[in-house]
Amino acid sequence: GLAMQLPSLDQSGYSALHLYVVRLNLEQLKKSRKEIFHELVALGIGVNVHYIPIHTQPYYRKNGFEGRSFQTSEWYYDGALTLPLYATLTEADQDFVIEAVKKVLV
Repeated sequence: GLAMQLPSLDQSGYSALHLYVVRLNLEQLKKSRKEIFHELVALGIGVNVHYIPIHTQPYYRKNGFEGRSFQTSEWYYDGALTLPLYATLTEADQDFVIEAVKKVLV
């Protein structure tokens, strides 16, 4: 299988493309998202994670969600990784990110 799933556009709508979140297929990889994240940062890639499941936020934990499990949101979070996306991102920058991701996912 593929190590990573790219976002796709639904033809019935459009996206503002303010984030570029890929899904790491952790079952296919020998690394955790955390390891991949830190390896990309070490290569100079400004990755991020969007978004932490709301039921794990302090306010919600204090208000009845402590110890609750929401498997789909937790599964999504475990494999989500946000790659750089901004208006001035050049094709050379994109190539740099792509090569770094390829290197880290092997």
